[in-house]
Amino acid sequence: MPKPGRLEKKNIGASFSQAIFVFALFVVVLPGYAKPAVGDDADWIIFNGKVATMDEKPLLERGSSPYGGRLVEAVAIKGDLVVGVGTNDEMLKLAGPNTKKLDVKGRTVLPGLIDPHWHITGFVPEDFPEARGIPLPPSLNANEIKKGIEEAIKKQAQVKKPGEWIIVNPIGDVARQLILFEEIKRADLDRLAPAHPVMLNESGSGPNSQILFNSKAREIIEREFALFKKFSDQDIKGDGVNLSGMILKDIILKGKDQEYAESLKKYLMNTVPATGVTTAASRVLRTPLNAYFLLDRRGEMPVRFGWLFSDGSYYNPEGFYKRFPNMAGVGSKYLWNVGVGEEVVDSPSTGLCTTAPIINRELKERFEKSGVDTCFLHNPIKRATVKDQIQYGRGVEYHSDGDKTTDYLLEIIEEIRRETGMTAEQIREKRLTMEHVPMTRADQLPKLKEYGITMGITPGSSANSILDPTKPSNILQNYGETYLKWYMTGGSFVRSGINTVISESFGEPFVAMKLLVSREWCFTPVLPGQGEIGVEKCKIVSPEEKVDRATALKMSTTWASYYVLKEKEVGSLEVGKFADMVVIDQDYFKIPDKEISNIKVLMTVLGGEIVYASPNFGPVDPSLFKSPEYADLKPLPERRQIR
Repeated sequence: MPKPGRLEKKNIGASFSQAIFVFALFVVVLPGYAKPAVGDDADWIIFNGKVATMDEKPLLERGSSPYGGRLVEAVAIKGDLVVGVGTNDEMLKLAGPNTKKLDVKGRTVLPGLIDPHWHITGFVPEDFPEARGIPLPPSLNANEIKKGIEEAIKKQAQVKKPGEWIIVNPIGDVARQLILFEEIKRADLDRLAPAHPVMLNESGSGPNSQILFNSKAREIIEREFALFKKFSDQDIKGDGVNLSGMILKDIILKGKDQEYAESLKKYLMNTVPATGVTTAASRVLRTPLNAYFLLDRRGEMPVRFGWLFSDGSYYNPEGFYKRFPNMAGVGSKYLWNVGVGEEVVDSPSTGLCTTAPIINRELKERFEKSGVDTCFLHNPIKRATVKDQIQYGRGVEYHSDGDKTTDYLLEIIEEIRRETGMTAEQIREKRLTMEHVPMTRADQLPKLKEYGITMGITPGSSANSILDPTKPSNILQNYGETYLKWYMTGGSFVRSGINTVISESFGEPFVAMKLLVSREWCFTPVLPGQGEIGVEKCKIVSPEEKVDRATALKMSTTWASYYVLKEKEVGSLEVGKFADMVVIDQDYFKIPDKEISNIKVLMTVLGGEIVYASPNFGPVDPSLFKSPEYADLKPLPERRQIR
């Protein structure tokens, strides 16, 4: 992995007082240490565990330990910091009369997991009925879907006041094609609800969602975001996941920062701690960012969060990033900036932005019929935005669903170098990142390495699309077996010395690890047109790209900490780092590959306080929880499903 480079803005680390405290206790980790005074006793000690510290240093990190570093028995905590790791006897000697102790009974303990691309900026839908859409079930009958859309809009127009938003979410591939092929037009939405802004957002395909607005909705968006006028309906069709968020959070819920903060807190508490993730990062819009600021000021953050500016093509005037200061690394211990980015720079809605030729005639016809350019960086506005982000700040989270997008991003970097004289080292210091990267050619690896680009691979979010016959990202069906060797090349990234992380695991990091270790993808059709409903099918994809378990875990801990600019504070269990850790119910390093995805989180500790404990762990001292709210959290499968 690349050696961490210097940042243009200094990272926010432990406070001065924390640093003095750690220095004073440094003797703790040395053989023959002197017992600290009673006032310096550890606050609590986790002992009798199998603790994987993940503390391997850069020169040792390639497979020198099957555990990614030392394997110890116990961890001592003071405040929110780790003050000791070692044997049970060594750590228990740090206990004083008021020290609490937690016996984990031989279970595996890992550093808190890190997901550097998890969109945890949402809200509990019940809290904001005005922002809830009307879902329509999937169907293979286009006329049935059209009728459902028409009835839903008419019904909402009758009960909503003029000017209130109407949001309809038809689900599935047929609904997607109705918008994509313009069989439903803006004029249709105008006719059905002339007094209301209407958003039709096909929501069954995640980031590939197709979107359509009526005239009144476009007027409102253009008034809020002047640059939006430069984008046609054709430009924005496949960008539903971004645009719907802008509408919901920064237009409909504009000005409701306090209410959003309360809803966001509930959303985070019920979504994040039980996954074992203690640090996340994502693009964020204005309203949720203000809500995060409020939670951070109140000391109520249930996760560490690195935020980034995004959607700049819609939001910010030309030259914005030239004038905006580089804030990367600036913030608090729970909330900081990780950079800027134009997340969606390609669209897999109709076909990937790839050099691979399409062999599936049906997909090729769809691509031609839709008229949508899948390579978003052909758009001069988006390209100029990305160029400014990389040149003047830290550009992160650029999607690359096809190898051609990676080419374009590398071209932009080299264009910047030619125009400015920037060196490769100066580019590396920016710590640029890319996401998803399901298609990467071997000839691209040297440049990715040269520029120090971190590759965020997303096996969790790709688990369905690689085998789903309705998705353009089904490489075998649409491009041919030859191109499977380009698929999610985690092994090649690691062997080439490219920093590689697991991201956007949808809150299931152990599922993602299992996929990278086994390379076995499984898919169970749940919608018409995907295959026989409920029948699982599995396939080993590019087995040469497997990684070992320690490497997969590094992708969610130590290497991911470099991505979020916090390698000195999180990612491993070492003296002076934050006491973020997770206790799991099985031995990650010993169970069969296929069972890694079945691992359950029994406990999550954030900054020396418990934020989740499963009843399956056993009794836990209530005083160890961050607050009584966390002691009452239910196990994840029993939780209310929230947005």
